[in-house]
Amino acid sequence: MNGLGLLLLVPLVLLGNGLRSVIASTVFVSEGSFASFLSITVEATAAIMELLMGAVLVSLLVAPWLMRRIPARRLAVWMCLMSGAAALGLAALFRFAPPVDTRVALVVLLFPMAGFGLATLAPISQAWTGFGGPRWEKFLTGVWSVAMPLAFLVTPQLVRVVAPRHGLDSFFAGFAVVVLLLIGAILLLRRRAPEEAPDAPPLLSGRLMLAALMALILFEGLTFLTSLETIRSPLVLPLTAVFAASLWYLHKVWRAEPAGTAAAPGTRRRIAGLFAALFLLNVATTGFFDTAYLVRHACSTTLIDDRATLAALAQVIAATGTAMALARWNLHGTLILTGIGIAALGLVSYLAYPGLLVLNFYPVPDNAIFIGSRLLTGFGGGMATTATIFAVGRIAGPKSAAQLFLAFVIIIGTEIGLEGFELLSQLVTLSNGSTLPPYALIFGIQALLAICAMLPLVFAFGSASSPAPAAMGGTGQAKGLGS
Repeated sequence: MNGLGLLLLVPLVLLGNGLRSVIASTVFVSEGSFASFLSITVEATAAIMELLMGAVLVSLLVAPWLMRRIPARRLAVWMCLMSGAAALGLAALFRFAPPVDTRVALVVLLFPMAGFGLATLAPISQAWTGFGGPRWEKFLTGVWSVAMPLAFLVTPQLVRVVAPRHGLDSFFAGFAVVVLLLIGAILLLRRRAPEEAPDAPPLLSGRLMLAALMALILFEGLTFLTSLETIRSPLVLPLTAVFAASLWYLHKVWRAEPAGTAAAPGTRRRIAGLFAALFLLNVATTGFFDTAYLVRHACSTTLIDDRATLAALAQVIAATGTAMALARWNLHGTLILTGIGIAALGLVSYLAYPGLLVLNFYPVPDNAIFIGSRLLTGFGGGMATTATIFAVGRIAGPKSAAQLFLAFVIIIGTEIGLEGFELLSQLVTLSNGSTLPPYALIFGIQALLAICAMLPLVFAFGSASSPAPAAMGGTGQAKGLGS
């Protein structure tokens, strides 16, 4: 890979995994503007996020399957065209302000389009990290790992600067230009994505993919319904029953799948353990109710914004430092466990918000607790997530498609955490007639889930008799994570 090729790959990998987070955080930061523009309540903007997240999850699930049938560069160009067109449509929507019904219909159409296209770029850009060869692969993997927290750090600042001065129409127009410029960079790449080796079977067969897709769509439909009408809707129970049936069918299809021969059982167990730990960590670190607690207790918007910014910065620093460390030393297991432990410590400190955790030995100001706890959670999450990304790539090897599902595991964990805690909150408030969410209970469960994230690693790597991981190209027999 020459210098020009590397210069093209860095922004492609960075933006490929970061742009979907840009569009999502734009809605978070601009909830008031969206609510006013669409003549809906701020709470109802959650439905927009449900549609966007649903499209992102569907895309991340089917993208590896699509990549086996469509050349990666061609697929990336198609997705950039679709996302760029959707962003231009949003810019025109905010610029010309058609009737309210038209606005709502276009938002419902355009946001999922943008989310689907941008999310597809995440596994594609991860596959491109191998273009740099052994010399640059770790560097590009680090760039890919840092992209998502960096997007959550930068986007709110851009929206707060651009939107008040120039409007959301200018923001989305600029966003569309960036997406469309990616097409030029993709076409300039001299090397095409390498064909997948014939001895690397897909992780999901067509039948299993359809079963998983059906379950995912039903889950998103259920969460969309509860976001609009809460769990009191008469349609919730029937839809829940259908969703449960889809999970049963998914499990049945999965059990009927023939075991792949490309990886040893020990390797599959290790990858499954890493995925399970990553999933539980993202369920635990879903960052909504801690912020909602501060809003409900009338904390200043400056404190809340600064807290989010510093947490994102801590996550970027942790991801960058972890990537640099793993480029030199094989400390994957140590960094994963350390990151989970730091994140769990931050989540435990959330219990100080409602007063369940009292620091009598050294009084700490409330604002310091609010910020410090979120810093620990962000730093630990960034460290553990980045180390897991590197570990999966190291164990699975270059011929495996396991790495392509990392983004899906991260997002589905976050989504299930968000929806699960929201469901728990609605159940508790309905049962006791309170209007106050059970913050202490939610914070306690979050901390417990973070601690439980270590268990899959213990089961997957703790057996002394388990087979060694799959061999890595150019390294012979791969060593354990902690070596």
